[in-house]
Amino acid sequence: MSLVPVLLTADLEGGVRLLTLNRPKSNAFNLELMQAVSAAVKDAERDAGVRALVLRGAGPVFSAGLDFEAMARAQAQGGQEFDEFYQSIGQVFIDLWTCPKPTVAAVTGHAIAAGFFAMLACDFRYVIEGSGRYGMNELAFGGGFSKIVIELGRYRLQRHMAPMIQGTELIGWQEGLRTGCFNASHSSEEALLAAATVQAKKIGAMPQAAYAHVKAQLVAPYVDLALADADENRRRSAAIFSDEESLRAMTLQMAQVLKVPARTS
Repeated sequence: MSLVPVLLTADLEGGVRLLTLNRPKSNAFNLELMQAVSAAVKDAERDAGVRALVLRGAGPVFSAGLDFEAMARAQAQGGQEFDEFYQSIGQVFIDLWTCPKPTVAAVTGHAIAAGFFAMLACDFRYVIEGSGRYGMNELAFGGGFSKIVIELGRYRLQRHMAPMIQGTELIGWQEGLRTGCFNASHSSEEALLAAATVQAKKIGAMPQAAYAHVKAQLVAPYVDLALADADENRRRSAAIFSDEESLRAMTLQMAQVLKVPARTS
């Protein structure tokens, strides 16, 4: 358990709850952060005072993806520890994606791999104009994809999904707007958060039952396919994340993104 909360929560005007990923310097998802986000979403669903959620990253990065070192430790422990880590990856995306209340991502910088999918799981996605990189580059370093993220990507990106996932190239904010990754862009972090909050407040003021019903109908075909993931496909996906070659490549990739020395043994 971290001494500093990995997820910060603040209640804003209009029933907007702000969730801030807080694992400097990359806001990478470890088990604690994944479970914290899932718990916060469920808590917001139960809280009648919360009308909408805004999700952002602390600092200049939204999220660089999974914490590969934490995943490697879970894999080394094996058994229940790795199963819990792997299952939590899909669960956090499902919880964000199916939240009946409006969700808005304020993307403050890099959103890569798991960070990209966490952003895609939000109903509305606003991005800062800058040098941030976005996308699904897991295939380039041996990472696999669960059925959940495949269906989430198909739902959100439609025809752009296959070229992005198979091409592995990260894109900038302008290409992200063109392909539907983002709804709008803003020139500063202050303007970004303000716009995301205004949107959350606006959509959150709508009658909740109607919004929740329409959202559920929109996502249902894709969510149903995602949750019907066959045991064999789950096993193969998990095996990729526990493969030694893939884990070494993932660790090197994280080091490259963060510009720090990598430990590969």
